[in-house]
Formats: sequence, structure tokens, C-alpha cells
Amino acid sequence: MKSLLNCCFVLMAIWFGLVVRNVAAQPTDPPSSSPNGGQVDAIDFVRDIQPIFREHCYECHAGTTEEGGLNLGIKERAFQGGDSGSLIEAGNSEESLLLQMISGEEGERLMPPEGSQQLSDEQIELIRVWVTQGANWPESANVVNPKMDRAKTHWAFQRLTKHIVPPYRHSHDNWSKTPIDRFVYERLHKAGIRPAQPADARTLVRRLYFDLIGLPPNPEQVNDFVREYENDRDKSIEKLVNELLDSPHYGERWGRHWLDVARYADSDGQEADTDRPHAYRYRDFVINALNDDMPYDQFVRWQIAGDEYEPNSDAAVSATGFLTAGTCYKLPDSFLESERLLNRYNELDDVISTLGSGLLGITVACARCHDHKFDAFSAKDFYQLLGVFHSGDRVSAKLPSGKEGFFFQDFDRERRTTWLFRRSDFYDREIELDLGFPEMLSADADANEYWEQAKAAYSELGEPKSTLQRRALADWITNTEQGGGALLARVIVNRVWHHHFGKGIVHTTGDFGVRGDPPTHPELLEYLTDEFVRSGWELKSLHRMILTSSVWQQASTQEAVDPQGAKIDPGNRLLWKMTPVRLEAEVIRDAMLSVSDTLNLEAGGPGFKPYIAPEANLARNIQGERYPENAPDDASTRRRSIYMFHKRLIPYPMFQAFDRPDLMVSCARRTNTTVAPQAMVILNDGFVRAVARDFAERLVRTETDQPELTDDDFKPVIEQAFQLSFSRSPTEGEVEASAGFLRGQMQVRTERGDESPQLEAMTDFCQSLFGLNEFIYVN
Repeated sequence: MKSLLNCCFVLMAIWFGLVVRNVAAQPTDPPSSSPNGGQVDAIDFVRDIQPIFREHCYECHAGTTEEGGLNLGIKERAFQGGDSGSLIEAGNSEESLLLQMISGEEGERLMPPEGSQQLSDEQIELIRVWVTQGANWPESANVVNPKMDRAKTHWAFQRLTKHIVPPYRHSHDNWSKTPIDRFVYERLHKAGIRPAQPADARTLVRRLYFDLIGLPPNPEQVNDFVREYENDRDKSIEKLVNELLDSPHYGERWGRHWLDVARYADSDGQEADTDRPHAYRYRDFVINALNDDMPYDQFVRWQIAGDEYEPNSDAAVSATGFLTAGTCYKLPDSFLESERLLNRYNELDDVISTLGSGLLGITVACARCHDHKFDAFSAKDFYQLLGVFHSGDRVSAKLPSGKEGFFFQDFDRERRTTWLFRRSDFYDREIELDLGFPEMLSADADANEYWEQAKAAYSELGEPKSTLQRRALADWITNTEQGGGALLARVIVNRVWHHHFGKGIVHTTGDFGVRGDPPTHPELLEYLTDEFVRSGWELKSLHRMILTSSVWQQASTQEAVDPQGAKIDPGNRLLWKMTPVRLEAEVIRDAMLSVSDTLNLEAGGPGFKPYIAPEANLARNIQGERYPENAPDDASTRRRSIYMFHKRLIPYPMFQAFDRPDLMVSCARRTNTTVAPQAMVILNDGFVRAVARDFAERLVRTETDQPELTDDDFKPVIEQAFQLSFSRSPTEGEVEASAGFLRGQMQVRTERGDESPQLEAMTDFCQSLFGLNEFIYVN
């Protein structure tokens, strides 16, 4: 039997070999063989090869980026090769440098280089066979600008579309209250995660107050909300949201977010760091505009060209402080021309960079020297934008009302000539540029049409005193159909979401380009953006949509969340719970002042200079008025932190420890570190100690005839301290621990001979509360 089977196998092998030889003898078109000796089909360049080039090669070797002189986007340039000589030998893969480099035969010249994703064996073999077959490359397949091709399909650069809200197709979805919830629930359901339970009333009221006005609620406000929440949860939240949005403190809270983007400060920075005594006009414009719910598109237009829309309005002219808020240093004429030119173009570069990352969420600064490596933003685009501002500068001058201001102003009506400076060489003046806006965001109308429309619109106001180029740019950047408006809207919607949740739907809040993070909920972002624009660009409407959703009202505590969430989505990208968010440095300071009942709510006007220890005030070469060495600690310096005078070279130590940006450049998202100096500030900072003492005095009004506190007196004081600090009552364990701490500190203070051991002990207790996570985080 075994012999018979062996004979069968031998006969089958002979038959199979004859068939293979017969097939191999058949003609093919074009003739080519696989590494196994068999025949393969003809390789199609567009279908098989170009996608490999696009994914692995175009970043460095296509369009205007030709590293090593090599361009793989255009047939003629590709066959020509680069600095290393001819690249492709049609019909001869063995002699083609392309194959030698991608296969590693060239050793150190391996392409793509180490650190990049290498080609797979299958991809290398496809290219080998393609070259062997003659390297057929249709002329119609040339890609002149691959970045522009990619921009045409990149999600962030598309026109707005209306997205359908997911239906209630899950019978057990009793959680969704708003369209936002249904988008989020759809993703959670597919992932197998249940959303967290709603946060309790006390958590929500504290969260709402800090989110919208940046101040803690007092016990009466907490108790009122809790009572209304028990009667009608949704109505109580809607009512409080509307009350807080109508508060003048809303603009102070959200104005701080915008001033980060605008890199606002009250001094020039750089070497001299000269004070800007009237820069606060811009800060006040931002706060008032947000309080008035100025449509965001108008808010942006005024900051670019307010004086060209309403030249007789102090607010509109002051709004151009957005363009002047960056660092600067005016060099005297005694400096070399090259130094003064470099300084001038550095300042204009700051304006363009802030415009790009702050408003449009695209990084553009690199285009000062070369085309953007990843996005379709060219050096030409950069210098055309620079030309918009080349005809003006920052000025300290009279506002229309006669008040002193600090704003941007064109020199006159004549447009200054602008060139494309190759490699940022400002003496390279061969290529003169007309007005133009970024091509990747433009459709149909060109820059000159916007400019002509701006001139026609202004004619009703009389003769212009400026070029009106900035107004043309402002109209383009807010145009959702033909300009940058769709991207502008996406960026601000994502930024608002970021401040409510601690991270945006797009995590890279300042980079929506092809290398930025994709949105975690793209349909939700598009829905919110479309609704935002349809509602008239009203930020307060966007706040209401977010804050009344079940997503935002979720709890963050362990017992309220689905255990599967941490296993399936540990980063909480799908929003199955609320993530605790640390308060910003300014809000921590304001909260301390609020609970101590010493916060001065005076709004607007010149900034105050708080006390900064002399050893932290050693900056050199500062010209003009010196920073005061004995600033008082009184009502004048206990205003909200947004009104603090921010001198760039002398940062406030407490803010520096808690990650306030230096505001040398636009900041779309603050860093959030946990480092030892933060604890040292809470323990040792003189301001923190003084406010803790005021808090203690609020809790226990000490008088000469008042007896010392007994154990029975501790509980109501501790209760009040927790209510003011955390919007909740202490647990029995916390009361016992706090009372024990107070007793111990009173004994220590008595033994040390302190004049008022009771007050000192209470101050120690209050200062310890300031250092707790529950004080500086919002759940």
C-alpha cells in the first residue's frame, strides 16, 4: 500500500512539473518574472507605485521640497535623478540607484532614512518589477504639488457640511439629552462602554462656577442650586448656566484664555522689557467683547482691522492690539541697517505666526525660510500675508475719543512693496509679490477681489487712512465658503471644548495641519462647528450646548464610572467620564482671595503690580520705570489676576510655578506639570500666607476678650472652611483629623510664644487647605 502511494506522488509531481513548464512557456506582456521564477501581471504606476512614493517619499522629494535635488513627483525629474546621479534605469532594476537605496544595498544611504517607516519587502519587489518592466509612468500621473493634493482631502481644510445627528436607535439610551450626547453615545456603545453616572449637585455647581467665571461659589449659592437641582435637574442647570454667562466675571474668565492665544503682556519683552502703560486697552476690549457676546467672526475681524471697519470706535481701534501684543524692541537709528531690518521682520514674523496658529490652527513660521514641509503653505503664502502688515506698525497714540491707546496702524494709504525673501534673506529682493492669501484655504475669489470689496465698503465712511489690506484679510479669514472661515470656526469650537473638558476633540489645539492629531469625534466637531456658524458665531450659545449635555455633566469618581472604560479606553478619548482638571495659576490665586473674602472685584483699567521679592526681580538691562520693590498688599493689588500687570522678564513666582506661559509667543494649550516648586509656593510664599491668615480671620474673628476655641468650637469652623473651600461638608474623619491638627498647632504655637497661637494655628490649617488637590482641581 505504501509503495502504491509513493508511485502516485511521483506521477503527480511529474504531471505538475509539465504543467508549470507549459505555463511558463506562454508569452506575457510585458515579460517579467517574480523572485520565484513565475510570471507576474504588468505593474500599474498609478495603482501600485505612486501610493508608495506618496506615503514614503513625497514628504522630502516632491513639490518644492527636493532634498538631495530629487523630485519623485514628476516623471522627467525622477528619471533625471538628484545630486547622486541617475535614479531609474528603465528595464534594468539591478543598475537602478532607486532599488539599491530602498533595499539597503547603499548602506548609509538607505531610503527612507532610519527613523522613518521603511518599505516592506512586498513594496520593494513591486518597484523592482515595475523598473524591470520598463518603468512605465504616464505623463498624466505627474504630481506637481503633493501637499496641495493632500490639502484638498485633509479633513480640517474642507468646507463645512451639515452632519446628521445619530438617532436614538439604542432602546436603553436613557442618557442622551442633547445631540452632543448622541454622537458620544454612539461611539461608547460601539466600544462597549457605559457612560458615567451624573455628578452630584455640589460637584456640578462648583464645576460650573469655575468653568464660566473662574471663581468658587459661596455656601449660599451652593445650597440654592442644590435645592433647585432636587426639584428639576435640567432646569436648574440651564438657569445657572445663563446666570453665569450673564455675569461680568464670564469675560474675565474666558478673556484669560484668549489672552494666552494673543500672547498679551504689559511690557515689550526682549532686552529692555519697557512697560506698555496703555496695552490694557486691548485686554479690556477682549473682556467686554466676550461679555457682550460679540459674534466671533466680528471679534476676529476687529482684531485684524478694527480701525478699517469702525475708525471712530475706541473699542474697534483698541482691538488691533492683537497685532501689537507680541514682543518688540525698537532699535535706534545708530544700529546697522541689517540689525534694524532683522528686528522689523522678526516682529512681522511674530504677527504671521500668531495669526496662523492662534486663529487658523496651522503652524506657518517655518515658511519664513522655506515652504512648509508638510502642509500646503508656501514661502510665497507667508510673504504675501506679511505684505498685509508690512505697511503699518504698532503705535502709542490717541484713540478716537482722545484717550491714550496702544494699537496697530498703517503708515498711510500706500501699500509698501513686499518681496519673497528666499531663505529669509531680506536683501534678496528679486521676486516682488502682490496681495495674496493662502491658496490651500481659498476658493474662487482671489485676494484682489476682497481688497476691492473692502475699498467699496469703506467708501461710505469717507477717505481711508490706511491701505485696507487688513480688512480684506479679515473678510477672507471669516469667509466660510471661499476663505479660511471654516477652519477658523473649527479651531475656536475645539478650543472652547478643550477648556471645558481639559482636552480638545482635536488634542493638538494649535495644529490642525496634516501632522496634527485627527479629531476623536470628527462628526461631532463638524456638527458643533456648523451649528456655531449657523447660530451667528455666538460663543455663549456654544457654551450652553456643551454645558447642558450629559457628557459634560458626568462624574469623575471611581464609584460612578464603568470599570470597562479604564480597560478599553484608558485615555478617556471616548469621553466615558469627566476628567478632573487643574485650575490655572490665576484662578488658584483668585480662589484663595475669594474664600478669604478679600477679593477686590474692580474691573478694567491699568494693571496692578503685585509684590515680587527683590531676589526674584533681578532682570538686567530693563529700561524705563523699575519694577516696584515695595508694592503694597492691599485692595489695590488683590484684584482678579487677569488685571495683574504682566512684565515679561519679571514673572510672578506663583504663576511661574503653576505653568503660566511666558507669553513670548502664542499659547494654544498650557502645559500642566506637577513639580516640587508648586508645593513650596503653597508652603512658603508670603502672599499665600497672608491670604491664609485672612481666611483664618474670616473663620474666627479674634478679639482680645474672645476665649480660646474648645474642641466643641472646632467643628463649625471646620465645617465652614470646607464649605468655602470645597463646596461640601467634611466627613467625620476629616473633622477629627482637622481638629487634631488644630490642637497640635495651637500647642506648638503656644510653646513657641506666638502672640496669637489660635490665629496662627487657624492660618496653618487654612494654608494646608490651599495645598489640597481638591482646592486646585475641579472634578
